[in-house]
Amino acid sequence: GTGDGKKLMDDVQECVKSLHTGFTAVSDIRLFKVTDPAEAVWAEQIMKMIADAGMSRAVRVTDSLTTKKEITEKYGYVVNLASSVEEADEFLDRHQS
Repeated sequence: GTGDGKKLMDDVQECVKSLHTGFTAVSDIRLFKVTDPAEAVWAEQIMKMIADAGMSRAVRVTDSLTTKKEITEKYGYVVNLASSVEEADEFLDRHQS
């Protein structure tokens, strides 16, 4: 593999260390492309790691057209979909507990 997935995992792991249980996250995956299939396994590990770290909700910014705006990941957190980072931020502002 290229090592990109491992580096991303390390970076995300470092970031979530300072967060409290129940945190939320916005991920803009519009430009995300897996160039090396061997690196794809890291995405699954990152999703599990952030769930274990206490993430309660995520908003994914995506170009995918879908009518479903909310899904629950297999690791238990809720994922909402948005078409821009601004829309994602506004959604989280409206849904703060």
